[in-house]
Amino acid sequence: MSSNFVPVRLEKIVKNYGIFTVLKEVSIDIRAGEFVSILGPSGSGKTTMLQLIGGFSRPTSGRVWFGDSDVTLLPPQRRDIGVVFQNYALFPHLSVAENIAFPLRARKVPSSQIAAQVEKALATVELPGYGERPIAKLSGGQRQRVALARAIVFEPRLILMDEPLSALDKNLRETMQLELRSLHAKLGATVVYVTHDQREALTLSDRVAVMNAGRILQVDTPRTLYSAPADAFVAGFVGESSLLPVARTGTNSARLGDTVLRSARPLPADGELYIALQAEALLPCAADETESDCNYLSGQVRDVVFQGESLKVKVVLADGTEISFRVPSHHSNNIALPQAGQNVRLKLHVEDTVIVPSSNAA
Repeated sequence: MSSNFVPVRLEKIVKNYGIFTVLKEVSIDIRAGEFVSILGPSGSGKTTMLQLIGGFSRPTSGRVWFGDSDVTLLPPQRRDIGVVFQNYALFPHLSVAENIAFPLRARKVPSSQIAAQVEKALATVELPGYGERPIAKLSGGQRQRVALARAIVFEPRLILMDEPLSALDKNLRETMQLELRSLHAKLGATVVYVTHDQREALTLSDRVAVMNAGRILQVDTPRTLYSAPADAFVAGFVGESSLLPVARTGTNSARLGDTVLRSARPLPADGELYIALQAEALLPCAADETESDCNYLSGQVRDVVFQGESLKVKVVLADGTEISFRVPSHHSNNIALPQAGQNVRLKLHVEDTVIVPSSNAA
């Protein structure tokens, strides 16, 4: 495949539908060859943002750049992009090869070249020899691969994906996430990927842009997004956290009820503060344990829920606040964990103590 992939820049994009503002001065720089996921809840503006990048919609104000070219008013067919839609948009009356060849024929590629390019695309998505099969005979995962092959067959500068895995069952979706990672490594393509699934975004992406209420709240690597969220919305949306209000007691500390919690990072300078108690970071410990680099919380177990690979333990703190922690569901944890009604002490390392400002979305 071509290495001529393009950086993308959105510059203060506003999109209105009548009196309703869907995007509010959205700006982002996406590097050539980067896989960036746009993550957010329904109605956050992520699909509208993808449509503007693809040229399927025009902004009310602001500019869209591909490299040094202003493409704001350029129609989709002149942007040299591949698109994978949520429902794949395959033609049921055409064979696999005919579906993949469609963008080549639309670009008037000579017939003598089409077969070779189709076979190359099929090999890339690991479906060699599937060209003559009807679409109706394919599984969901195979249809997804055909949609990918059609998107890459003409070697576009940019690939856009709008929740392409949402129709698949959990196991197949997770398998396809790993295959998409592998495909991106093979192609080196610039990819913009829309999803509402935070685990999917963290699995696939070089960077993730978290959106809410028409704004981008944070753009960061998956690890930074998880460990250092920009605000309470990001902390609550990425990972599994209990968000509780705290009172500032120092540059690196805040009070939750009667307990002072220390953080390895300086607290935000202004505004209301919340602690994001990540379920995976809280660990049960002995009642008399006191490690200098840990914070401690005490409460009573309300419920222990088996969820397959892990156990979710719901705990009520002294002030009535409910939090939860999660541990692997192997045999020793089943035996050692306190049960409903019993007291439990939890430790939280200062490096995992995340204190954030209230949401920046307006």
